[in-house]
Amino acid sequence: MNLFTPFTLGSIQCQNRIGMAAMSRQRCDNKEMIPTQMMKQYYMQRCTAGFIITEGLPLSLDSIAQDGSSAIFNIKQADAWAQIVQELHTKGCKIIAQLWHCGRVTNKINNPLAPSAIKIKNSKYNQPKEMSIDDIQQVIKQYLECSKLIQYAGFDGIEIQASSGYLLDSFLKSSANKRNDNYGGSVQNRCRIILEIIDQLQTVFEPQKLGVKISPITRQYDSYDPNPKELYKYLLEQLNVRNIGFIEIRDDDYPENWLDFGYPSSKSDIANVFEFCRPLFKGCIIGNGKVTPEIGDELIKKHFCDAISFGRLFTSNPDLVDKIKNGDKLNEVDNSTLLSQGPKGYIY
Repeated sequence: MNLFTPFTLGSIQCQNRIGMAAMSRQRCDNKEMIPTQMMKQYYMQRCTAGFIITEGLPLSLDSIAQDGSSAIFNIKQADAWAQIVQELHTKGCKIIAQLWHCGRVTNKINNPLAPSAIKIKNSKYNQPKEMSIDDIQQVIKQYLECSKLIQYAGFDGIEIQASSGYLLDSFLKSSANKRNDNYGGSVQNRCRIILEIIDQLQTVFEPQKLGVKISPITRQYDSYDPNPKELYKYLLEQLNVRNIGFIEIRDDDYPENWLDFGYPSSKSDIANVFEFCRPLFKGCIIGNGKVTPEIGDELIKKHFCDAISFGRLFTSNPDLVDKIKNGDKLNEVDNSTLLSQGPKGYIY
C-alpha cells in the first residue's frame, strides 16, 4: 500500500491516495463569488489527484476572510460549481466541498463573529463580537443550506473547516472561547457546535461522505488549548459515534504560529499528531501540513494515515501525482503568486 493505491475515502472511491488540499487562491474576480472559467481550468489541470478539496467556501457574506473568494450559498454559484464537478468526474477525480467560516480572522467585517469577544493578539484583525445563541443557530442553519446546494451541484462529499484558528477551531480552543454557556467551558461544550453541524449535514449527506479538518497542535491566529489530548480524544469519539467518513489532520509546527502569540512549541503537546489520532478515530485519516511525499508514503505504510493532501506543492506542480510517481524534480513554490490575481502561478 502506497500513495498510488486506490482506496475508499469514507464511501468515496478514489483513484489514488494523493489529494489536493483546500487553498484559498483569491482568483474569483467577480462580486457574485461565482467560480470562473479560469478556476475551472485550474482544478482540471490537477485532476490526476485521487480527490480534490475545494478552496474554503464561505457560508455567507458575513463569513468571508478576503476578497477573491468563491462560494456556494446561492443557486448561481452552485450551477457554476456543478460544471467543475462534472468535468472532474469525467477524469475520475473526486471533489469535496470545504465549508468555511473565517470567524474573527477577517478585516472584511467590522464586528466579525467569534465564540468570545477576544481580538487576535498582535494582529491587524478587527475586534470580534461574542456570538449570541441566535448567531450560533444561524451559522448552523447556513451550513445546512449550503450542504443542500453542494448536493445539488454533485459534489462527492463535504469537509467542515475546523482547523487553523477559524471560527470552529476558535470554539474548540480555550484561548479563544471563554463562554459560560452550553458552547463554552468544558470540552463537551466547546465541541458542541461542530457536532450539531454534523448532525444537520447528515440529514442531507450520508455520514461516510462527511469529514472534518482539524489541527490539534496549531496556535494559528491565537487559537491554543493547553490540553489538546483531552479535547481531541472527546471530539474524535463523538465523530465516531456519528460514523463520519474521514478527518483531515493538519500537522502544524510552524514556529510563527506559536512564537507570535507567546505559546509553547506545538510539539510540546503531541509529538506525532497522526500517531496520536489513529487509534482514536475509526474512519479514514488524511495527513496534511508539514508532510513531504516521502513522509506521506511512510505515514500510509505505517497505517497512521490513509491518504495525504498536499497544498502548496500542487500550486506549482499541477502534475504532482505523475511527478511523485516518476521521481521527477518538483517545481519550487512561487510564494508571490499564491494569493494574487490573474493566471500567473495559477494556470500552467
